[in-house]
Amino acid sequence: MRNLTVLLTTGALTGTLFLAGCQPPDEDKAKQEAKSEETVPHPPIETSARGEDSGADGPGGPADGSEEQAGGGYESAQEEGQAASGDSAATYTNEAFRVQVDYPGSLEKVSVEQDGAWHAFAGGQGDGRQLLVLKVPGEVDARFQLGASRSTQALSHCKDLPEGADRESKQTLTIDEVPFARFDTNQVSGDTYKTVRSYRATYTESCYAIDLIASGSGGQGQAADRQTQALETLQTVLDGVRFTE
Repeated sequence: MRNLTVLLTTGALTGTLFLAGCQPPDEDKAKQEAKSEETVPHPPIETSARGEDSGADGPGGPADGSEEQAGGGYESAQEEGQAASGDSAATYTNEAFRVQVDYPGSLEKVSVEQDGAWHAFAGGQGDGRQLLVLKVPGEVDARFQLGASRSTQALSHCKDLPEGADRESKQTLTIDEVPFARFDTNQVSGDTYKTVRSYRATYTESCYAIDLIASGSGGQGQAADRQTQALETLQTVLDGVRFTE
């Protein structure tokens, strides 16, 4: 529709002239939407799907010329047949986020915090939810953490590497055939350490964050053996993660 210009005159002698411009509402709305799109402060959301090749960021992706299999041809982060099962296993289910975890019943289930950090690098931001936190009993502080968020910011920056992450460690691996970005973060100060192995994916309109965290002091002899055993237990939890959609 073209612009409409109206000429109004009042008084035969004064000849006062008024110009009124009227632009159709549809064109105003289109301009406002275009302006809004130009100022969006976050990158586009890339959502993974089972069997979809979403592009590898490092080792683990399909080789050139290879046929794509389930999970886009990526290697799995899970060890087949190693998930906890039977009478010694427990199961966590979250219907809202469509995820289920089978884990060893010997692990200590920690109460989640509704307003706590929903992943290892959230810094207390309340835009997501802690779903499951499991602690390995013993002297080594080793934890499995699962969180999720449906906020626009979380989805847009789901696979961003946090400060201090080892960029060389980043790769794409699958968990229950869903491609996840995986990266490591190591913090060492004197005799103390903190190691975080992280997995991130956007799936079913959610950002899923899985962190395997081990921290403590020392790293030799029996202390090193306990750390290795604790991380193996956390891997067993990862083996039991699956999506219900």
